[in-house]
Amino acid sequence: MFRKTYLTKTILTITIVLNVVTSQTLDDIKSQIVNDWQSIALELVPTSQGDQVQPEYKRRQWNFTSDSEFTASIETFMDKSGQIKKLTFSGQGEITYQGASDVISGAFLCQITFSKQALVTLHTDDLVTAFNGAQQGKDGVTWVKDKSQDITTVAVPAMGKQSNSPFLSYDLVYIRDDYLYMGEVDVFGTHASADNPPKGLSAPLILNPDPETSLTLDELKQSILGGQWTSLTKEVRPGLNNQAKLMTTFQTRTLTFLSELEFSLVLTSYSGYGQSSALMAMEVVGPYEWEEDASQVVAGAQFAKFSMTQMYITPMSDEITANLNQGLPQGMDPFKTNQKVNMTGKDFPALGLSSGSSMYENDMVYQRQNRLFLEARPVDGGMLQPKERRTYSLQRDLIDTSRSSFNGFLILNLIMVILLV
Repeated sequence: MFRKTYLTKTILTITIVLNVVTSQTLDDIKSQIVNDWQSIALELVPTSQGDQVQPEYKRRQWNFTSDSEFTASIETFMDKSGQIKKLTFSGQGEITYQGASDVISGAFLCQITFSKQALVTLHTDDLVTAFNGAQQGKDGVTWVKDKSQDITTVAVPAMGKQSNSPFLSYDLVYIRDDYLYMGEVDVFGTHASADNPPKGLSAPLILNPDPETSLTLDELKQSILGGQWTSLTKEVRPGLNNQAKLMTTFQTRTLTFLSELEFSLVLTSYSGYGQSSALMAMEVVGPYEWEEDASQVVAGAQFAKFSMTQMYITPMSDEITANLNQGLPQGMDPFKTNQKVNMTGKDFPALGLSSGSSMYENDMVYQRQNRLFLEARPVDGGMLQPKERRTYSLQRDLIDTSRSSFNGFLILNLIMVILLV
């Protein structure tokens, strides 16, 4: 009898926890979004400049005063130091929800309209010159460095804004635990539109002020052990094709710290957004070592070097298997779909593998609650090495679902429910 009752209580507890964590309706979004939200750290965003993609660094603050109204401030910086501002955009307006995302389960598409006020401040001489060159005095606007300009009703040719038309953007919102996610710019710096809604999530926003206390290095070393850190959704990431050209890749990550010295990372590649099928899984195993403090990015972050001494490939579609076998080095057995192959120490030019090469990345580790952040990828799709290629920004977070991020009040309520059963 005791075992049956205990099992019933356990199942009830798990059901409650799963419902709290994973179920999300539009009404849930609306009830949770009313808060002041801020960036955890400077956010790396790709921006299109002609036929080039360049890095841009931003810091966001969104204060949703109701489920349909907001004030916002978005600061853009010259570089990853975050010391020199380039542009500040702020304002207030309305958010209108436009239905569920068909790519990210639990996310909702929305239109954000700065109908009440939109202000732009330019902080560099070059930007002032460029804006005035495009403006040509239209609507009586002359841009002045560090002077806020109300653009609510005026045209801003440099931003593609017309007269008497509010500044608007197409986005999405997704909330999990105490993290607000909005849509991300794609790897080519293309912003979403009504016909091309966001396909991926940006780095999350957290509550302002942040109630969390950052971990010391010793605390971080212990805290990251004993669980699996996995992607919340498919991630849209920059990559390189066989011609070393920038391309969009779709991946999920599963990172496990096997000990205080060794890690395992599984990257699963997909053919596209949403429910697309898996193409290939690549697992790398190796040692990691702590390099230096990274608190200039965010308090509690640490730089770390991840070396890859073992590699395994699992083709997960017949097409990928055939492609791999086309470039098969002499003497190597053919790949088979869903069969894991040890590639350690092997030459395989099609995957950029060389038996004599040393593969590593100068990465970063930051843990907050049940979330783990690594360093944002360079916008050119290359690797995080040498150290000069550090981006000083956080990548999309990984979650360890075995850990709770609930607040004490919620945990207490769950305990009371269990005791009353």
